[in-house]
Amino acid sequence: MRNKLYAVLTGDLVKSSQMSPEQSIFAMKSLRQLAKKFESVHQDSTIGELDTFRHDSWQWLLAKPELALRAALFMRAGLRSLSDKSAKIKFDTRIAIGTGTVENIVEHSISDSRGDAFSHSGKALDAMKKDSRLTYATESDIAAERWLGGGLVPLLDCLVTKWTTVEARAVYGALMEWTQEKIAEQWSILSNTEERLTRQAVGKALSRAHWNTIQGALEFVEAKIKENYEDHAEKCNL
Repeated sequence: MRNKLYAVLTGDLVKSSQMSPEQSIFAMKSLRQLAKKFESVHQDSTIGELDTFRHDSWQWLLAKPELALRAALFMRAGLRSLSDKSAKIKFDTRIAIGTGTVENIVEHSISDSRGDAFSHSGKALDAMKKDSRLTYATESDIAAERWLGGGLVPLLDCLVTKWTTVEARAVYGALMEWTQEKIAEQWSILSNTEERLTRQAVGKALSRAHWNTIQGALEFVEAKIKENYEDHAEKCNL
């Protein structure tokens, strides 16, 4: 465990003080469900379950740190897709990704675990700028990670924050690895209404969200980080 690298996602609800107790409870429950759905798509990627504390904060441990950025986008897209115009609520969450080693894992209460990955993530959330909702912190010497926090992640944050609810739902479906046809079929479930969308409308929403560009960036980063983490593991086992 000492030499293995992990990723920790620490987050809190955006504008939780403006939410009713029912809305806050719904959002936190939704985050726990989203983490389970991510695990169903990327098996063995997480450890334990997403842990929630206070009324608006959460923490999640990933065994596959190369998937951390994808996981963060999944959580934001999934939560934002639940926004309800009629209730005048726009759900979103700030997320700080921290990577590093972990000294102690408490699977039934992830937030009680300890290690550099937890420290990096927690401190990054505390230091997050007012208008930011996504940040990446690490002490890794892996080049692909060093420029994430200062380069790609802020750009992704700008794009994600500007997504409409429709665009967030479309991207969430894409991150679930659904086809555009299936996203359209599942639209009434995603929106919790009788609203229906055509495959063409889904395609346009994904285009407006710049999904193809984001997907390419995720795949590039994941491949680079995974390759370098494997090299790190080999060196540590020498």
